[in-house]
Amino acid sequence: MVIVGFYAAWLGVVLGHDHIPWPAQVVVLVYLGGLSLSIGHELLHGHPTKWNSVNTAIGYVPLSLWIPFGRYRQSHVQHHRSNLTDPFDDPESTYFTPEAWQAASPMHRRYMLFLRTTPGRFTVGVPRMVLRFWARDVRKMGSASVRTPWLVHLALVVPFAWWLFWVVGFNPWVYLFGFVFGGAAISSLRSFVEHCAVPEGTRSAVVKAGPVLSLLFLNINLHHTHHADPDVAWYGIPALHRAMGSDQIAAEGAGLYRSYFEVLRTYFFTPFCQPDHPGSPGARPYGSRGLT
Repeated sequence: MVIVGFYAAWLGVVLGHDHIPWPAQVVVLVYLGGLSLSIGHELLHGHPTKWNSVNTAIGYVPLSLWIPFGRYRQSHVQHHRSNLTDPFDDPESTYFTPEAWQAASPMHRRYMLFLRTTPGRFTVGVPRMVLRFWARDVRKMGSASVRTPWLVHLALVVPFAWWLFWVVGFNPWVYLFGFVFGGAAISSLRSFVEHCAVPEGTRSAVVKAGPVLSLLFLNINLHHTHHADPDVAWYGIPALHRAMGSDQIAAEGAGLYRSYFEVLRTYFFTPFCQPDHPGSPGARPYGSRGLT
């Protein structure tokens, strides 16, 4: 039902754009863009159908333009199997290696710290994420496992973009700033504090949210619970969360946040954790947030 409602809303905005003011389009597309990424996450974990081929076919619809579903799936599966937060092992880690931190100039270190604030996450963090993903895949393009998903994606995204921007006549800037980058930005708020390289306890956090954001993120804001059992569908996560006592487990590890407003406020000026991974050889002690 979520996927049906999502596509109905997306088509409503796209096909009815002549009758909707562009600021309203942007607002709706930001939410839909974030929900699209959450749906993609649900698809790669084996939902909503029991047929992987059907879920994959839905996932490959290139609404977000910039990322092939096949590559996202490969990267995210590796993330679940990795030593979470380790920059050498976890493809979704936002930590720098101790060597990168030590080699950085004071100005570059300030940039690293800025990336771990909410303003940094929303501004330079999103384009940096996209460019890093592309650059990493360009270096791996010799591998068929990387090249094939990109070829499929390009074969789909070109006619899709032609239909959306030329046939339908949707404003590409509104789509890019709303659905693509706006959706990625709001999704990056969810992922911002979801993992922390704490010395003890779970490295997966919990952020409590109301119905609007819980739907947007399909309950993976209850991230410790999701990592404890990744095969549980989004609608089953809250009950499992309560049964596991995940709030207390997260509070003793990566963190328990009462709301996303608390996340925004707490890390507006203060960096979230430290930029260099504290568990790697040669790293600074856990909790170091200064320039030295």
